[in-house]
Amino acid sequence: MSPNNHNATDAALGYYYQGMYALSLLLNANDDACVSIETADDVTLEDGITHLHQLKHSLCPTSPLTISTDAFWKTLKVWCDNSSSPNERLILATCATIGKDCPLQELTSKEVPRSKQVIDFVSNEAIRVRTARDQAKKAGKPLPYEKRAPGCEAWLALKDNSQQMFLDRVLLVPSIPNAADIPNTISTQLRSTVRPEVRSQLVERMLEWWDRQVVLSMLRKRDRRLSKLELQSQIGNLIIEHSELSLPVDFARSKPEDLKAEMTGVMVEQIELVDGGESRTIRAAIARWRVRVQREKWLNDNFSIATELDAFDSLLVERWQDRHGPMQDDCKGRCEEECSRRGRELLDWSHLTAHTESISIRPMFSHEFLVQGTYQQLSDEKRVGWHPNYLALLRLGKKKD
Repeated sequence: MSPNNHNATDAALGYYYQGMYALSLLLNANDDACVSIETADDVTLEDGITHLHQLKHSLCPTSPLTISTDAFWKTLKVWCDNSSSPNERLILATCATIGKDCPLQELTSKEVPRSKQVIDFVSNEAIRVRTARDQAKKAGKPLPYEKRAPGCEAWLALKDNSQQMFLDRVLLVPSIPNAADIPNTISTQLRSTVRPEVRSQLVERMLEWWDRQVVLSMLRKRDRRLSKLELQSQIGNLIIEHSELSLPVDFARSKPEDLKAEMTGVMVEQIELVDGGESRTIRAAIARWRVRVQREKWLNDNFSIATELDAFDSLLVERWQDRHGPMQDDCKGRCEEECSRRGRELLDWSHLTAHTESISIRPMFSHEFLVQGTYQQLSDEKRVGWHPNYLALLRLGKKKD
């Protein structure tokens, strides 16, 4: 990988990580807390106090955070320029460690006030950088510490008392999990509320939902703040979906990329038999696609559902027969126009009404697409049909006698 590609990958991963970190942060926060991404800082947590989080992400940190780390000084510069409220907490979270004997270790504790030792430690480094740059300038040499210098100057511009107050607000959080590890961290955070056999699947779906909320917030298509309350609500819904009372849903509102490719087969012929028209055909194609990909995902995720799906299909066939049988009797001797009209009514029932008639695969599964799409798949298999004489007409390969 070229250096440019490597940098681009790191940057993209860093932006993605902000959302993941915010989720983990919110899981540990108070019930009335909320987070936002790329507002006042990389991640902002509000829980009665504003916590500004600067993130330094790395999959493989090669060196610990020290007083000579450019990222430390760049963060100080950002905070000196943008954070003037004494009530804001300033957090630098990094995947790197901090040396055991480094005075910066004091900043990992929430205990304040900070000691004169750590204040002098930061000041001495800032003075050293300034002196080295002044000497290089006098000697006509290139100025060193280009990345570090602005932060050093911002720190030295603070008066002694201001330096104390500033560091009292600063907290260093080393050794945070990286983007590869944080799903496991989130899984651990849910250990007390989610059964182990479904935890990984639930976390995966929660991350998908969360990523979407983060994107919508940054596009300003929803509130920039994501609250603990809505996160708790989503976790509750996912717990129900992953219980024996329901099932997770992934494709209830999705559509196939190639709709025309889905408008094929016996399903379409069945709709043509009752003059269903294009809109009903499109509706059926979308419903069948949703059911097909959802069933495949359930089975691939090892949900023990194959037997339940077979029983569900049989129930749908039985409910269909309760309507189709009498319709056949009523249509004997009737004209084709009447037969088609009654067939369209049955087709519309399968999509608009059937799911409301206590047809559900599990007690708390209430998504209509499963009934709608399964009926279309069953029609493709000729297990159900809409026209009173659909089997005979399909065998003849034509619409009407």
